[in-house]
Amino acid sequence: MRILHLTDTHLYGDPSARHYDRIDPTAALRGVLARLEGLRDIDVVIHTGDASEDGTAASYRLLHEILDPFAASLGAPLAMVMGNHDVSRVYSEEVDPGQHLAARQDRVVPLDGGGRVVVLDSSVPGAGYGHLESAQLQWLRDVLAEPAAGGTVLAIHHPPLRGATTLLRGLDLDGLDDLAAVLEGTDARIVLSGHYHHAMDGAIAGIPVHVAPGITNVVDPVTAAASERALALSGVSVIELGQGAPRVFSSVFPNLGDTAGDAELPVYRFSPEQVAQIVEAAGR
Repeated sequence: MRILHLTDTHLYGDPSARHYDRIDPTAALRGVLARLEGLRDIDVVIHTGDASEDGTAASYRLLHEILDPFAASLGAPLAMVMGNHDVSRVYSEEVDPGQHLAARQDRVVPLDGGGRVVVLDSSVPGAGYGHLESAQLQWLRDVLAEPAAGGTVLAIHHPPLRGATTLLRGLDLDGLDDLAAVLEGTDARIVLSGHYHHAMDGAIAGIPVHVAPGITNVVDPVTAAASERALALSGVSVIELGQGAPRVFSSVFPNLGDTAGDAELPVYRFSPEQVAQIVEAAGR
């Protein structure tokens, strides 16, 4: 199984809006997809959340106007995950008009060859951190009780890993022990996440976890210390699942939505005091 892993597009319903008053997220996404023109043999495209910045129906229409034909050109289904900037009810209404408006977007996406993507919605309305309700964990337990012939990929926006920076640790996923207990001994091959905006790898319950770099910007986790900064870059990952450990490849490019045109200038730089304010407002 070959997976194209995209994340954190942060699209607006208003195409003139800019992320941090600088990044055109639509141009950033189109720029990444243009660089992937020669990509082949992809079995599924997974977007692990924060598809939208403003949670509007227009932003989700724009997302699917761009990603649906792209995934179709690869002959691959598109699996969407909800992130903390997304609004699950709005997305549900947009993709399934007239249907029951689900508070959360948890579902199973079957794949050719007997594999599947299990999507978990870890978003908490009005918050930046992630949480899974006990009913979601029970649903996941029931799904995984019946193994898939081709194995399972779990997709969740908030990584089940300890964040690399002070800010990301304040906006992490809670209940990791409970999730690990559900995943242990199952057919889950890998967990794919976004949220951190930088590439990262780890494990939960012995299952590999991969975080793809963001499309709207890429966070610098190495030099952050107690501060936080993001660069005018865009990233993407490809995951290959076969015998043995997953093979993961990530690429990072200049952000083609950067209206400042200066890759050396951070998209944002938060001081320790600003980080503390964000965590107090959006953290647990």
